[in-house]
Amino acid sequence: MLLIDGELHSKFRKGSKNLHIRNGVGILPDGKIICAMSKEKINFYDFATFFKQQGCQNALYLDGFVSRMYLPEKEWEQMDGDFGVIIGVSK
Repeated sequence: MLLIDGELHSKFRKGSKNLHIRNGVGILPDGKIICAMSKEKINFYDFATFFKQQGCQNALYLDGFVSRMYLPEKEWEQMDGDFGVIIGVSK
């Protein structure tokens, strides 16, 4: 867990050198979810802080090192390596 009842996980430390690409999901006050993936390496403290700043009370880290994004409308197309879909949107 990144956030538990509005608080950062107690093991996270500001300034940590444990930097990786990270992604996660949080629950907004209106019940909607927010999915986020860092474009740059980030530590858990700063990643969890992002969800808190968005208003989430609870947020979950999904994975990081193997994360890829294919989002052409945002000019974010990572085509390297094989990966399967965890979260998808169809219209």
